[in-house]
Amino acid sequence: MKPKLQLSREAEILELSEDVASEDTVSGRVCPSRICEKKEIRLVHDSFGKGKFDGMLVHRGGEWVILCNYDNGNSPGSTRERFTIAHELGHYHIPEHRRQLLAGCRPHGSHAGAFDGAERPEELEADTFAANLLMPPARFAPRLRSLKQAPLESMLYLRKEFDTSLESTAIQSMRHDGRVVAMAKWNDDALAWPRVSDSFFRETGYRQFLLRQRSQLPPDCATAAALADPDSRFDPVVREVVVTAAFCFGHVAAGGNRDILLREQAVRNGRFGVVCIYSVLNDADRKRS
Repeated sequence: MKPKLQLSREAEILELSEDVASEDTVSGRVCPSRICEKKEIRLVHDSFGKGKFDGMLVHRGGEWVILCNYDNGNSPGSTRERFTIAHELGHYHIPEHRRQLLAGCRPHGSHAGAFDGAERPEELEADTFAANLLMPPARFAPRLRSLKQAPLESMLYLRKEFDTSLESTAIQSMRHDGRVVAMAKWNDDALAWPRVSDSFFRETGYRQFLLRQRSQLPPDCATAAALADPDSRFDPVVREVVVTAAFCFGHVAAGGNRDILLREQAVRNGRFGVVCIYSVLNDADRKRS
């Protein structure tokens, strides 16, 4: 089972990341490489092997160094590199992580998987730090509330404004947009991972995500349509249909009071697969923080 942060621990990391973001700039886009320069953390971009790691924080001879792996797409200034550096800055700023490295613990490579690759609590904490550093809630939430768009369109807009990946932007949006019930990341043949909104998990009991294989998807659903789109599309089309909660979640009786109508929106995220967002259909039901 993948680790899950306690709310108190998540709040600590959120406060820490907000402080670091404010130190960099009180408004606008946060720049992880600028933070490294101010903290005298050296950035090294090199080829370390495809699939090995995205980033690694090391302490050598009294110097902090972040290694960025070119072979995984971490070219300077790219969205992936920004998240990788922000993740490693999480290891640097979270006291427990920093103390381990200072005590001589062996550094480990991290993957910029936007939460889905977080098999260890330390990685989930660094992912959480990275997302909130790049999209500080005090800036992100008001911008989200100001947009009068359906959830996925808002996410696509905000990813450009904050220069973040679609996956991490979607996860951050789900925290602050009460319309969003769940999101799912799909690879070409199967579900990579689902996430259910905490509020809908508690209030409606939506838990088990039923759809796991591409073969289970009806051809007219939004996810299937997005999966059929070419992975080289520069400006992908948002696919949208209406589904029921029973279509997506287990232990929901068809036609019952929990079987509400949902908006299913999906978009091809290039070679990284498809991101699908499920939200309440009626905008009058929106509950934003």
